[in-house]
Amino acid sequence: MRVRIQRGFSVEAGLRRFSAAAFHPLGLFLARFLSPNLITLLSLLVSGAAGWCFAAGHFTSGGWLMLAAGLLDIFDGQAAKLTNRVSSFGAFLDSSVDRVSDFIYGSGVIYYFIYFRDGSGRAELDIVYLVLAYLFLSQFISYVKARAEGLGIDCGVGLLARPLRMLFFGVPLFIYGLKSDPWVLRAPFIAVIVLGAETAVHRVLHVWDRSRRIDSESAAGTGAEMA
Repeated sequence: MRVRIQRGFSVEAGLRRFSAAAFHPLGLFLARFLSPNLITLLSLLVSGAAGWCFAAGHFTSGGWLMLAAGLLDIFDGQAAKLTNRVSSFGAFLDSSVDRVSDFIYGSGVIYYFIYFRDGSGRAELDIVYLVLAYLFLSQFISYVKARAEGLGIDCGVGLLARPLRMLFFGVPLFIYGLKSDPWVLRAPFIAVIVLGAETAVHRVLHVWDRSRRIDSESAAGTGAEMA
């Protein structure tokens, strides 16, 4: 008997569908002038500028640039679909740039808070540790998804899809640029770590469940052939 592998609910897929619909006109406009891969590389350049702003303490500017990079990350996929230029390398490049961009954002914030001193001369090292935890979870979540999809298992489950990770990470940094109060970062960063842990565990359990079904189906098929 064939086991049907049902696709789990995906926050990420829902967010991407919404953003694709909401920003469709801009995606169509960019598709007329830039190739999808060029838009992806442009998003990386903007991410680099955002990371530099964070490292230099220009958090408001960095927040706007981070938003711009996120929109470009949406537009590259839209441009590929609208111009019928969807490719395996384009998907690979997009995913790779996402990982590099996450590292750039986090590195910029870490650099700033290692060297930043408040009025008492104390560095806010707890924020550094929170950002490190966020970076680890972000990379792990993405790795689990990529590895699962390499095994033929859809793995877009979990609450903290990348668009939400960017939102939980970027908005507090933007607010910090306005208030310069480290306390506006602590609660959101803790929340994103908790949600990230939930997503990581959810995805691992999801892959475990789906892989068991696939293995059972494969074993049943092998047994039927031998019979």
